[in-house]
Amino acid sequence: MYIEEYGFDRNDLIVVTAVKAYLKKLTPEARMEVLSEIVKKDGVIDGPALTAMIENAKAAAMISLEEWKPGEGNYQRALSFIQEHLPALDGKKYVKKMPEKFLRFITDCATEE
Repeated sequence: MYIEEYGFDRNDLIVVTAVKAYLKKLTPEARMEVLSEIVKKDGVIDGPALTAMIENAKAAAMISLEEWKPGEGNYQRALSFIQEHLPALDGKKYVKKMPEKFLRFITDCATEE
């Protein structure tokens, strides 16, 4: 799945990138367990479970950021943007105002094999 296909803006890309990286690091079984807690069989999204996953993804991304090396050009601009905005991410606030395309992204993650 390519996150570029969803047309996220820069702020949403921070959340989506952190979530996707977090999910990729989980075992397939753990990923399915996390996603099944968020996306119920009837398609209903569990807000508190989604908030928890976003916060876990943020924590994992913050730890990973410490390993990133400074660079040049677009890489450095992207790194600086992430370093500036990721700490301010609040999962609960994000879930309250998340765009429809983020819900589609999460649902697609849950149905991806």
